[in-house]
Amino acid sequence: MLDRLLDLWTIGLFRNALIVGIALGTVCSLLSVVVVLKRMAFIGEGIAHAGFGGMGTALVLGVTGSMGGLGTWKSDLVVLAFCLATAFGIGALSRRRHVEADSAIGILLVASMAWGILLIDLYPHLQRADWYVRLVGAGRPAPNVEDLLFGSLTNVAPYDVWLALGASAAILVALAAFAKEIIFYTFEETVSQVFGVRTRIIHYLILGLLSVAIVLTVRLAGIVLVSALLVIPGATANLLSRRLARVLLYSWLIGMIGIVGGLAVSSEVGTISTGPCIALVLCLLFGLALVARPRAKRD
Repeated sequence: MLDRLLDLWTIGLFRNALIVGIALGTVCSLLSVVVVLKRMAFIGEGIAHAGFGGMGTALVLGVTGSMGGLGTWKSDLVVLAFCLATAFGIGALSRRRHVEADSAIGILLVASMAWGILLIDLYPHLQRADWYVRLVGAGRPAPNVEDLLFGSLTNVAPYDVWLALGASAAILVALAAFAKEIIFYTFEETVSQVFGVRTRIIHYLILGLLSVAIVLTVRLAGIVLVSALLVIPGATANLLSRRLARVLLYSWLIGMIGIVGGLAVSSEVGTISTGPCIALVLCLLFGLALVARPRAKRD
């Protein structure tokens, strides 16, 4: 197995995807513990699907890559703006109790997906309009919707490697800087507020970090399955231990196995998207953790 991974490492696409996967998998695995403990799994789902609306907007604005997909800093900013707006919208609506959190997620998720699909469908018609060509420029091919939904090795370019490494480092620094506040907020939000933790700031900080991680991970796992990296590692680790340090370690190890295993399977088969492969490996690990749970929980 190790020999085969070394052989795959010589392939540029696999090497780029693996570096991006390890960097973002580390971030997602650590955030996964917070997501699971705070029961924010569906918030991550809503933020991820907002990326589809951002992708459609980036396409119509003419800031996507030459192949019609993500891959430029301009398109990344548009998608990130959509994800941040959705995240903060969900956070504001749910915290102020205008609507329940699940309702806010459902409304904004559907709105983002519908907006993205509408713009992608409208794009070929806009390309035939002279005013649009003069304003935006020559048309770009529409993105491969399947790659956007389920991820692909070919979506990971050298540009993504440096972006993922830089963003992951920034997220890890933020998590380290606010580690005590985040842990306190995660376990006892009301009590932490009494002790001076600015829970609103921490809440929106977590949503912002989730948005950045999701935008960068979409290339690898796709919009539909990116939430697997934000839920399954933390949920699996919580089955194996009650101690926070071990939960964080187990979550990271599970995320790494899921990333490496999923990419290896996708690269070997060649016709399977990376997202489903990563998600299925993570689900397999979750199933194994369920079997090992009675013994592991003693720790």
